[in-house]
Amino acid sequence: MEVNGESGGQMLRSSLGLSALLRKPVTIYNIRAKRPNPGLQAQHLTGLNTLKILSSAKVHGAVKGSMKVVFKPEQFSGGNLNVNIGTAGSVMLLVQAVMLPSMLKETKLRIFGGTDVPFAPSFNYSEKVLFPVLSKMNARFSASLVSRGFYPKGNGSISFKSLPAELPLNPIKLTKKKKVKFVWLFSHSASLPQEVARVQALAAKNTLKELGIEVVERISSKQQGTSIGSAIDLIAKAGPASIGANALGARGKPAEEVGKEAAEKLLKELNSNAAVDSHLVDQLIPFMALAKGKSEILCPELSEHTKNNIAVAEKFLGVKFNSVQENNAVKLWVEGAAFS
Repeated sequence: MEVNGESGGQMLRSSLGLSALLRKPVTIYNIRAKRPNPGLQAQHLTGLNTLKILSSAKVHGAVKGSMKVVFKPEQFSGGNLNVNIGTAGSVMLLVQAVMLPSMLKETKLRIFGGTDVPFAPSFNYSEKVLFPVLSKMNARFSASLVSRGFYPKGNGSISFKSLPAELPLNPIKLTKKKKVKFVWLFSHSASLPQEVARVQALAAKNTLKELGIEVVERISSKQQGTSIGSAIDLIAKAGPASIGANALGARGKPAEEVGKEAAEKLLKELNSNAAVDSHLVDQLIPFMALAKGKSEILCPELSEHTKNNIAVAEKFLGVKFNSVQENNAVKLWVEGAAFS
């Protein structure tokens, strides 16, 4: 199996995860060729080496900057590992690489890196949006937060656990417009004045007033954190899938702006006709492809991440995803491979 990984790290993670799950060797070339810093970076390399250990794989090209990797897995053994990315690389993106094969055997990871960083799902999003949907498919993942880690230092930590899934996975159907019950608000900061997290939360709540629904606040501020930064996550508890949005603090960026940005993102997601948010779609693709029966979701426009994940899933599993425009959204469906 060969995969062109020029589009980004998502293709690398998906390919390695499916390779380890299916025990299909894979060669990934042109890794992140279209990125300003092409090749394997710390987060990708750590994910690769973690899967190497967990699946007793033979690997070629496991060095920083490598543009080509050959991955030949044996049986996935699971286990208990400490994994240190060494930078602010996303702990949740590393989890993405491990999730698929960890459906086979109980796996426990303590991962050190970034919990709230750009271009990656946050810890709160994964816990409140992704994992509950996957549990409906009988994939059992959980995580607990140990400490927050922000860009550029990282130094955050989570504990991740998977239990053997009931295979084949159930198909998923997420096609009805969401009805919001309440909104979780997680505003947090570390090594910054205490009011930063409170101001972020207040700005978000003021922007969300038009919804007229309850906002459940969880505000945390660590004066002596292991990292410096702030973030806010907003999760609209809805059926059949919750909807998430977040924003990150940055030097020179007012806390009010951070809160307002997250709230405006959430409102945009809620005002769409889709049943899931734009971040959940690409993360569900491999699980839909593995399930037994027809999975169907009503999503926003298909992102490049989603299209790349579809291409990888189709290549590994021989399935075919279909899509059609419907009510200013996209209906996406697939007859899964019934992997067991």
